[in-house]
Parts: sequence; C-alpha cells; structure tokens
Amino acid sequence: MIAGLVGSMLTMAPVANAAEPLAEIRGTVTKDRVAAGCEEMKYNPKLQDIAFAVAQMIPAPQHEVDAMIGAYRGDVRTFVGMGDPMAAAVNDAYRKGAGPAITDCYWTEYGVSFLRYEEFEEDYVGIVVGRPGVTTPPSGPGAPGGGAKPPEQQAPAPPPPPVKCPPGGPKTEVPAGETCPPPTNAIRVTFDRGIGFWTVNVKNEAGIGGKCTYRATSTTGLTGASRDFDIAPNGTASFSVPAPLPLTTYEVVTSCTGEYDGKQVEFGRDVQTVSL
Repeated sequence: MIAGLVGSMLTMAPVANAAEPLAEIRGTVTKDRVAAGCEEMKYNPKLQDIAFAVAQMIPAPQHEVDAMIGAYRGDVRTFVGMGDPMAAAVNDAYRKGAGPAITDCYWTEYGVSFLRYEEFEEDYVGIVVGRPGVTTPPSGPGAPGGGAKPPEQQAPAPPPPPVKCPPGGPKTEVPAGETCPPPTNAIRVTFDRGIGFWTVNVKNEAGIGGKCTYRATSTTGLTGASRDFDIAPNGTASFSVPAPLPLTTYEVVTSCTGEYDGKQVEFGRDVQTVSL
C-alpha cells in the first residue's frame, strides 16, 4: 500500500530511503516515553502504514486512511510534522499533540514515518499512536477459535485523586490538574460615626490573615486619612480616623494582602464613598 502512495507523488516524489531517520525517530519516542514513567510502546507496522499515508505532501484519500484505521481495530491518533531538518519536523509533530500522546500511558502501540522532499527542502514526519481494542472471537461451527473464552477486558484506570487545597481558601480540594483558588473579596468595612472622629471596623471573612491599608482620599484635594494595620484569619480590626469635613466627599479604599499557597494574593478590597 505504501509503495502505491509514494508512487502517486509523480514529480514531487519523496526520498524513500528512510531506515536511519525512522530509527532515530523511534529512539526519540522511546526515550520520551520511558522518561514519562510509562511502559515502552510496541511498534506496530499497521500504525507505520497509517503514518506514511497521512504524513506526505499529498496525503492518501481520507477513505483509504479510514479503512487502514478500521483494520487496526483500536483507538488511533495521528500527528504530522513538517520542517527542515528532520528534528524540526519531529518538534512540529510534538507541538501538534504527539508529545503529550507519547507520554500518556493510555497509548500502548505506535508507528512512525519519514519522507524527504528534496525539491522543496522539507521533511514530513508522521507519528501515530494506538491502543488495540478488545474483540470477541467468532463462535459457532467452523468458526476459527469457536468456543474460546474471550480475553478479559481491562478495567479503565481510575481518575487521579483530587488535589488538597491549603487551609484558608474557599475550597478544600479541586480536581487533579486544577489550581486551588485563593480567597477574594473577603473584607467588609463599616463605620461608627462620632463627633470629630469615626471608628473604622474591618472584618476579614477569609481563612488567611495579612497586612492591610486604609486610604481615605478627598475628592477636592483636602487632607484625608491613612492607616496600615494587620488582620488575623477570620479576624477583625478597628481604629479611629478624623471624621470627614463638612460638605466633603472621600473615596475610601481598604485593601488586604496575604500569603496563600506560597503566593502573595489580595484577599480583600473594599471601596466606598463617604461624607458627613
């Protein structure tokens, strides 16, 4: 089948002597597979045929490729890379998904291809991964293997366990691969209004503490108020500030930051407009 596909290229015929490049590509796949902690994949000639069919300047007709994949009788993924030299084509195939597939222990077999188009100074690399399906042998009189017990189907691998989140955040755990969200919007500010002075009350609804700033800025440029203070996890803080001047409006911004999961995060910001 491959000879027919290559022969159809006419004036764009690729260089067919690809034994050494194939060995080099296979070595790269095996090295990356082992580095991922997976068992080595078995090399399958049917998957190699599929790789040659799809990884060329004029790919084989889709119905032919579909028939080849159907003959494999399993799950198949194909990746085609282009570039010059060959390493660039391999990297292109990796970027298009071959890299993650090779390091995914789900896939158990593979095949590769290499074609060089000297006229265009471009290499085509095909990487195909597969996992053969489990089929039931035919049964009945005259059927090969009739009456044989079908092979036991392997149970699917359990999903990875969820990730435990550090204390103080809104979630105790998240699915594997996700990042634990930090607490946000957890600061509440109220005022006890007195004559000449107001008491600022800050409530922290987050499970982490940190350092906070209070800034009251006059919209007309008059003197405002500023405070720096600490607040405990799920704690409160209170302090006095001068009352706003008559007929004066202040923008009051209270912001708190602290450490969560090894990073500094703003876990609360309260913005208000106040006046007498």
